[in-house]
Amino acid sequence: MNLSIISLIVLVIVVAIGFIKKVNLGFLSIGVAFFLGTVGGMSAKDIAAGFSSSMFVTLVGVTFLFGMASNNGTLELFSKKIVALVGKHTVLIPILMFFLSAFISAIGPGHIAAGILMTTFAMYLAFEMDINPMATALYAKLGANAGCASVLSLTGVLAKNLSEPLGYSGFGLHLFLSTLLSGFIFTLVVYVIYKGYKVKADNPLKLSEIPKFNRDQWLTIIAIIVMVICCIGFKLDTGLFAFAAAAVLILLGAVDEKKAIKGIPWGTLVFICGVGVLINVIDTLGGITMISDFLTGFMNEHTATPILAATSGILSWVSSTTGVVMPTLFPIAADVCKTFGGANYVEIISAITATSFAAAISPLSTGGAIIMSSYSAARETTNEELNKMFKTLFLLSVANVLLNVLLSALGVFKLGGLFY
Repeated sequence: MNLSIISLIVLVIVVAIGFIKKVNLGFLSIGVAFFLGTVGGMSAKDIAAGFSSSMFVTLVGVTFLFGMASNNGTLELFSKKIVALVGKHTVLIPILMFFLSAFISAIGPGHIAAGILMTTFAMYLAFEMDINPMATALYAKLGANAGCASVLSLTGVLAKNLSEPLGYSGFGLHLFLSTLLSGFIFTLVVYVIYKGYKVKADNPLKLSEIPKFNRDQWLTIIAIIVMVICCIGFKLDTGLFAFAAAAVLILLGAVDEKKAIKGIPWGTLVFICGVGVLINVIDTLGGITMISDFLTGFMNEHTATPILAATSGILSWVSSTTGVVMPTLFPIAADVCKTFGGANYVEIISAITATSFAAAISPLSTGGAIIMSSYSAARETTNEELNKMFKTLFLLSVANVLLNVLLSALGVFKLGGLFY
């Protein structure tokens, strides 16, 4: 058995251990990568090269800044003010929750932070306004997933860092719009299933009853706006600018530095970068090339996108989109494009990303788990209710994956070739 096959078997075992034992795959991956790389004749320097320091700095900077915005109440108060704008027109709340979550996710926090914030907010809001809590939380989580591929957010940063070494760049807007479109289409499906057009709240939020932004919150909002303008408009480094903005807020006494540091998802960051180390070793040993050769053996330029989309959805049910699916499938997408001249890398990675996030509302993933935990935290819940929620979320996840595979087959993720 050659090393390429062994490396793939190791990857499957690592993912299985993480899924069964609920351990952080990042730490496990780095340890396994060391032994696997050493057996394969790689030096320690070559093994460590898979840890993207630039991506780590970017992710720490962004999560640090938005952890501050969350801790001082800026994001929650902003969300309440936006929801209050609809007044008695509560039929607009489902769509508003989607776009508000997508916006917050897109400007920096990403799907995990924005998902936790907005899903929890949506759940309590639903109980307070006496509307469907499951549906309201789904709108929020789908929005957080849909908006997370912006150039400022974790997923967009990861896509850029994974693709540039493969020779691809300049697709940021396309990837963002593709993921946003995918999420919005399924949100409309959920809207119809749960009859969102009939939503009528007995206790709508009133703007006059919501407190004004204080000094610290206004400073935080200004810092975020300046960062968005500078990073998108002037192409400045997102992570480093986030650190600069955070430093200014700390010096002005607008945020609690210690709480923000504790709020950085260190486990998630090590997860993403650690798996990257293992994927780099597997790629060096020929494992990625072997998977590419296997997949290209029964696909052509027309079926490549839906097949890889379906693969990403299935993988996402048992692993992380940013930690496992994207680092594994992006290099394969590049190999597929080399094999089939008519295949388009940007279309394929857009389908991979969107479909993987489509699966992320499953209760086996972070998204579905957030919805269930928020529901349990907001009210006393029986085991029967939890089991019903588990089944419903998983079936919705399957439906969402199938929808995205269909969209992939129809060429929707090309977006008419307008953005690349």
